[in-house]
Order: sequence, then C-alpha cells, then structure tokens
Amino acid sequence: MANYDWTSTIKVHITCFRLLGFWPKNDGYNFDLYTLWAVFAVIFFGFVQTFVETVKIFTNLNDLEIVTGTAFVSFSEILILLKIFYLARNTKTFKRLLVTLNSDMFQPTNDQMSLILPELNSWKLMYKFFCICAAVTVAFWLLVPMFQVRRLPFLAWYPFDAKISPNYEIAYVHQSISVSYISISNVHVDTLIGAMSMYTAAQLTILKDNLRKLKPEQFEEDLIRCVKHHREVLKFAKSFNDVFNWIILVQFFASAISIGFSMFLVTIVTPFSEEFFSFAFYGFSASFEIFIYCWFANEIQVKSDQVPLSAFQSDWLGASEEAKKSLIIFMANAQRPLKISALNLVDLSLNTFLKILKTSWSYFALVSQLHE
Repeated sequence: MANYDWTSTIKVHITCFRLLGFWPKNDGYNFDLYTLWAVFAVIFFGFVQTFVETVKIFTNLNDLEIVTGTAFVSFSEILILLKIFYLARNTKTFKRLLVTLNSDMFQPTNDQMSLILPELNSWKLMYKFFCICAAVTVAFWLLVPMFQVRRLPFLAWYPFDAKISPNYEIAYVHQSISVSYISISNVHVDTLIGAMSMYTAAQLTILKDNLRKLKPEQFEEDLIRCVKHHREVLKFAKSFNDVFNWIILVQFFASAISIGFSMFLVTIVTPFSEEFFSFAFYGFSASFEIFIYCWFANEIQVKSDQVPLSAFQSDWLGASEEAKKSLIIFMANAQRPLKISALNLVDLSLNTFLKILKTSWSYFALVSQLHE
C-alpha cells in the first residue's frame, strides 16, 4: 500500500495554527508580515483581554462572585497563552516529529490499518465533540448578554465608560473576537497533544502486531527492526512530552479550579437560565479537556504494558539460541511501561482524571463555604 499520511488527521489543526499565527512556514519566525500578524493577534486578542479581566479582579477583591466569575476564566486564558507560546516556540520540534511519524519505520501494513482505525476514529470523535462543547460554551457567553441591558460577555475593566455607545459596541466586538481566538487556539492545541498521544498508542499497536508475527525464518532480523521501532516510539513520546509536560501540570491545576468554580457558579445563578447553562457547559468542557489528555495517555500505558507479552506470543520456538537471548533482553527492557507525565510528578491516566474531579469537588466545597 502507499505510505499512510499520519498528518492527514491534523490538517485542520495545522491550517488553524497558520491562520492564528503560530505555525510559520519555516522552522521559526522571521521579520515578515506573518510574524507581525502573530504578535498583533496574541497581544491584541490574548493579552489585552486577559489584562482587562485581571484588573477587574484586583479592583473587586471583596466581591466573591466577581472574583470567582472572572478569576477562573482569566487564569484559563493565561494558560492558553502559555500553550500558544510553547507551541510557537517548539514548532521546529513538532514538524520534526511529524516527519518522523511519516517515516518508513512508522508505516502500518494493510492489515494493521484495521487495528489502528479504532484509535484514529476515537480521536476524531473526541476532537469533534470537544469542538461542539467549546462552540456551545462560547455561543452562550457571547449571545446571552445581547438580551440584557448593556452587559458585556465578560466582566472587565476599561479606561473608559463601556456602557455608552460606541464604547460598548467596541468592547463587545473585541471580547467576542478575543474569546473566539483563544477558544479556537485552546481546542486545537489540546487536541494536538491528544493526537500525539494517540499516534504513540497507534505505533505501539503496530509494534505489538509486528512482534506477534515474528517467524523463525528471519526472526533475528525482524526482531532487530522491532527493537529499533520500539526505541523510536520511546523517543517520539519523550520529545512531545518534554515540550508540554509542565503545561500539562498547570492545566491539571487550572482545570480543577475551573471545574470547581463553574460548579459553584451554577449553584448561585437561576436554575436553567442562560447563565446556568453557560457555566454548566464550561465546566463540562473543562472536564472533557482533561479527559482527552488522560484517555490517550492511559492507552499508551496499557499498550506498552502489553509489549512484552506480544513478544512472547511470537513464534520463537524455532528461532536460534542467539535470537532467543535477544528476545529475552528485549522483553526485560520493555517491562517498564511508557507513561506520559507532567514534570514526572503526575502520570496521565484515567485514575488521574478521577483524582482531578475529586479535587474540583474540594474547591467547590471550599468556595461554597466562603460564600455562606
């Protein structure tokens, strides 16, 4: 079969990154119009929006509802800007990873395509669902204030009266474009990280199949190829994990706070009102965001645990003594499972996801007590 283009699954991501300003054509930024657009977009739509919200918090520290209603959004936006910065800074690394992904060693056979399709389809489904969640959340944020008197989508401080025309309209348009820019960036950076984990899990699926199919005729030669493939998969996972490991840690902390605060805000607004659904969708989106991280990282851990067993299931009985020794050494080295972590402090898994939800509940209980 013709070489499978792994990057075809993230073509929409690359297109969005180019339009948003953090995927230059070359390995880095030059002094050109694209760089000018990238700097303008991040400052005007990202930093300005975050700044006016943060000032609003510090000018209303005695109002718990304003602080909770603004702080978790502002903190999330700061984190998203950090994600954008790190993606733009490490564009060269990501492009190199995509080249590695399409190399001959990482190519599946016709039969193996059916094995990896469930993983590809599950990622596509999660990507589409996350897009819908984000779109609904943003729609509530931007449309609900239109039916209220001179209210902006987000609480923010401005050095002018934002309740009179045309200041109100200008602020409204700026907030709308800014939150759309930030949300689109966030969805595609998060699902890109999920895609990298999914690619790693798919490569482990291919590796396991190749190990099971080892035959005595050319056992040692094929085993050497599998060992090299295994090493490349480990390098691939380490490379993208190194770029985002501390971002993932901060994301866990931010999501726990965001989910807890959104739960609190749901309890103090009118039930089943526009604001109720807005906060509810935001909390659900933040939960699903972390679920994407943890699900595919958990798949990596599960599949890497199965690598030694797949090697044992090969037709090794007829292999040479030297080949058998090599197989034993490989199985011993593969005993340690591959894990995606946050600064080597927290391993991403479904258990981690449940712990984050429990932490969110603790934040919710704390804020509720303070409010009472």
